[in-house]
Amino acid sequence: MTKKADLLALRRGGSDTVSSAGKLMDVFLSYARPTASTARAIADGLRAAGRSVWLDDELSSHRAYADEIAEQLDAAAAVIVIWSEAAVGSQWVRSEADRARRKGTLAQLRIDNASLPMPFDQLQCLDLGGWTGERSAPAWLKLLDNVALLVSGTPKPTSRASEPALPSIAVMPFRDLSPARDQDYFCEGMAEEILGALARLPGLRVAASAAASRLGGVETARALNVGAFLEGSVRKTGQRARIGVRLVETADGFTLWADSFDRELSDIFAVQDEIARAIVAALGVRLLARDEARLGLGGTADPKAHDLYLRARQLVRRELEAEARAAAELFRDATRQDPSFALAFAGLSDILSQIARVKLTGWKEAEQEAIAAAEQAIAIAPQLAEAHLALGEAFHLRRDPRAQAAFEKAVALSPDDANVHYRFAHFLVLQGDKAGAIVHYERAFALAPDDYRSIVLALQEYQALGDKAGERSCLLRSAEAIERHLALDPDDAYAYSHGAGVQAQLGNSHLLERYIARALALRPDDYTNLVNLACAAMLNHDADRALDLLEQAVGTGRGDRIWTLADNDLKPLHDHPRFKALVERMA
Repeated sequence: MTKKADLLALRRGGSDTVSSAGKLMDVFLSYARPTASTARAIADGLRAAGRSVWLDDELSSHRAYADEIAEQLDAAAAVIVIWSEAAVGSQWVRSEADRARRKGTLAQLRIDNASLPMPFDQLQCLDLGGWTGERSAPAWLKLLDNVALLVSGTPKPTSRASEPALPSIAVMPFRDLSPARDQDYFCEGMAEEILGALARLPGLRVAASAAASRLGGVETARALNVGAFLEGSVRKTGQRARIGVRLVETADGFTLWADSFDRELSDIFAVQDEIARAIVAALGVRLLARDEARLGLGGTADPKAHDLYLRARQLVRRELEAEARAAAELFRDATRQDPSFALAFAGLSDILSQIARVKLTGWKEAEQEAIAAAEQAIAIAPQLAEAHLALGEAFHLRRDPRAQAAFEKAVALSPDDANVHYRFAHFLVLQGDKAGAIVHYERAFALAPDDYRSIVLALQEYQALGDKAGERSCLLRSAEAIERHLALDPDDAYAYSHGAGVQAQLGNSHLLERYIARALALRPDDYTNLVNLACAAMLNHDADRALDLLEQAVGTGRGDRIWTLADNDLKPLHDHPRFKALVERMA
């Protein structure tokens, strides 16, 4: 056996025949020796589709073999890893897969029941098990789509190499240093309010709170692709709080700015403004006078009102029915304590709209109170975008035509806030304005690419418009965003339930079932989670399973009739008797 054959035998786990070629190819195939026949069939199919393909039998006779493998691997626009039991045990295949993953050129497929090694088990992987060369098979067509996107260069789903265009920051959870360690709501609220203040400002990209809420430090900031991150601590004693903060450069861990504040609780909003101003100065962001005026807008100097507000915000983040009602009462208490607290009125309006939208007990009264609370927030702070968003949501529940103007006002007041664009897009979907919704979902994703929700929801709007190129691009970006989010927050049920729909469309049946099981394990009785999974079942062409999941969702006592009827994924069910009966139960 020649030295080249020796290398191939070592790499693939057996002998092989080779031929020479020196040309750089579009596609590099990585596989284990026992699956060589499948690899050749895949190569033949790709060549028939117009792609140039490199197999290891293309090794040149005059080159150092490992050098040529590395050169071809790095030059390929797409690296297809063919996972099998043998490939999982091959250090060569795993090394090639990891190199492609880091370069953003990886496309995975599975041809047997192999369990993928970490971290590849968290990435999209087409299921080509049982494939016998049919070039009309859905999974094969998905593979061609993935390769086309990688070869064309738009987009490379796992690439994070480019530097962010704008100065960017993540706000990490603040640590509780209080003697009783019972101020978690206060620490979470401080971080969230600083994040919110920064998100209102132009010229700065702020990572979404959901993505930064579980972990801290340089590694998380790198995963979020931000240039800097803020970390802090709170020691609260009686009516005083000592707050320490540090702004850290992600690239080298260098401290850009640090300070501590020992203040009365009545000064907390002022401290948050000071911190936000110091951050933008340290990052080189120049603010106009109108931008400076947005800092501290809608706040309170009353420590008890502020405490009630922070407790309410913590309950809102839990997204459960009992917490929603308790949060509403805390917001009410905050407004009673300080009748000029505009953010508390806006928060009250939002949570009441949520109660009314899913038709919880007392929803009609909640609808009316939501409008009144939002209007009061605007009366107090006319330039507060959150107040206009709340009014838009409340008006929409009543089919009031003034809803769109309220959303547009919020966008005008806070054009660089991803959440504002996300909520406006959601409204436009319900208005039937698919193209408008895409514009604002895409804008939200551009401002906060760590938040998967906007790009995932944009997907069905592209599909509704029949925009195939937009759909393919959006699908791969959705998969990447969810994978990135789950790496930071592996217990987010909604990420799994949204991800299940994405994986269904990518033809990844193994990952689809894994995501469904994980979502159900985390939130088995959650209405939104169950509806998301019903959509995933429909995308996997399983109407019975979708209807069963919808039955479970409606059985929780909740139901969003408007969104259910507007959801493009569920439209094939509209004439089904079971679906009609479920919609009637939501009325």
